[in-house]
Amino acid sequence: MNSTLPQAERIQNIHGVIFDMDGVLVDSERLYLHFWREASASFGFAMSEAQALSLRSNSPEAAIPKFRAWFGDNADYHAIRARRRDMMAEWIDREGVALKQGAAEVTRELKAHGYRIALATASPLRRAEHYLAPHGLWGIFDAVIGGPDVTRSKPAPDIYLAAAAALCLPPTACLAAEDSPSGVRAAHDAGCFTVMIPDLTPPDGESQLLADCVLDNLTQLRTLLL
Repeated sequence: MNSTLPQAERIQNIHGVIFDMDGVLVDSERLYLHFWREASASFGFAMSEAQALSLRSNSPEAAIPKFRAWFGDNADYHAIRARRRDMMAEWIDREGVALKQGAAEVTRELKAHGYRIALATASPLRRAEHYLAPHGLWGIFDAVIGGPDVTRSKPAPDIYLAAAAALCLPPTACLAAEDSPSGVRAAHDAGCFTVMIPDLTPPDGESQLLADCVLDNLTQLRTLLL
C-alpha cells in the first residue's frame, strides 16, 4: 500500500483522477497483443502471447533487451515496431477503437462531481486524440500527458508526477487508474492512490501488493469515489 493512513481517509483526500488510456479507457490492448505477434511473424519471429503482454507500456529502452533475449541480436525491434504500428493503424482507421465499459459515463460523472481528471498515456497525444475524439472524450480532460512528454517511461513514475503537477495537485491527492503491472508500479512510486483494473491478465503478486485496491471494471470507481 502507498500509505499507512486508512483507505477511507485517503479517498476523502482525493481531488484528481488520472487515467491510463490503453486497457483502461479504450479496448486497445487486444489489438496491441495481436499486431505485435503479427508483425513479429512477418519478420520470421514467433512471439508468444506472454511476450507480447510483457511489452505493454514499455519504452524502446526497456523493450529492446527483451527482443534480443527472445530472438537474438539480429531482431530489429524498431523495424518490427514500425510494422506493428502500420498494421494496427490501418485496422483502426477502418474499424475504430471501442471504449471500455463505463469510460464515457465515469469520466463525465467525476467531472460533474468536481474532480479534476487527467490522461496519462504512453502513447503520443496525436494517437490518443485519434482514439478518444470519435467518442467525444478528447476535450474532457483537465490535463493530458503523453509518453513523449516525459523523460522516463513506465514503470518509472514520471508520467504520473507530471499529470499530478498539471492538475496542480500533489500525487497523494490523485487516484490513478491502471491495468498493467508497469503502470501500477509507476502510479504507486509516484505516490498516487493506485487502483488496478485488470484487462488482459489478472494482477500478479507485485501488483497486488502495490495497488491500493483492485476493481473488476471501471464503473466500480463510482462506488469508490461517488
